[in-house]
Amino acid sequence: MASDRHPRERLQEAGTRLFHERGFHATSVRDITEACGLTSGSLYNHFESKEDVLYSIIMEAHAALDRNLDAVPADAPPAQRLRGLVEVFVLHHTRLSREATVGDEWRALDEDHRKEVRENRLRVRARFEDVLRAGVASGEFVLPALPDGDPARIAAMAFLDMSFRVAGWFHAEGPLSDTEFSRFYAELIVRSVLAH
Repeated sequence: MASDRHPRERLQEAGTRLFHERGFHATSVRDITEACGLTSGSLYNHFESKEDVLYSIIMEAHAALDRNLDAVPADAPPAQRLRGLVEVFVLHHTRLSREATVGDEWRALDEDHRKEVRENRLRVRARFEDVLRAGVASGEFVLPALPDGDPARIAAMAFLDMSFRVAGWFHAEGPLSDTEFSRFYAELIVRSVLAH
């Protein structure tokens, strides 16, 4: 039963659901606590504020993503590594789609928390940039020329953006499992940069 679970866990789960359904700003502390059958003041026994609930949701999701990205072998050939990174990123956004969508509310956080989230996001992007640069350097990848920009950075941003967006439309109850879907997505991205 939900009531057997720790109140912090219940509050965070309710916050995730309500922020996803209504948005952060349209959800009150009372909405969150009522969804758990708790009094309004009980939130403050476990979180400093509604913003702290959002921060906790975002940081737990980032930590899970980082652990899974860390499992992709850093010394693998570029195509294999890129395939692994994309599979992990897409799987994360299909399996934790609500948390991923709620995570896009990070601009509602205070300045210090926004900075921390931005740094986490930049570290994820750097993993993709690094493997793209390694693939170009080895001749395994080819990226379009970009006279006034960094092709690896732009490609990484494009791949991450299109992979993030699956949280809003992919549903595992469809014809493809999330694993099959993530493999398809990874193959699509890897083929787009492979040298022929």
